[in-house]
Amino acid sequence: MAIVVMILVAVHALAGVFWVGSTLALTHSDLTLTRKLFRAQMSAAVLAVAAGLGLWGLLIRGAHGPMADTLGLGALCALIAAGVQGGMYRMHPTRGQRIAAVLLSVTVVCMVISPYVR
Repeated sequence: MAIVVMILVAVHALAGVFWVGSTLALTHSDLTLTRKLFRAQMSAAVLAVAAGLGLWGLLIRGAHGPMADTLGLGALCALIAAGVQGGMYRMHPTRGQRIAAVLLSVTVVCMVISPYVR
């Protein structure tokens, strides 16, 4: 099981870093680049969420408490961010990137601080 966890962590981290990093970069970019990166961003979002769900199932398994709640809040923000990016892509892509950037920043903070929340 350890190898599965390591693979899931690697996929989750790599996909998440691309998703968050590109989203933050695109908040100050032109519309052309936003459109070019949309598929790659959504692919990274799917991979990050899927790997995160796998990790949740293997490591959290119905646990309750501050750490699980913090991770759950981060996961919820990530799901909302993906929905915002996808939903606003056609009409207001830059606004969607900016909203998603805030939500994904909350997600990253939640993941980083979760072990220390009491």
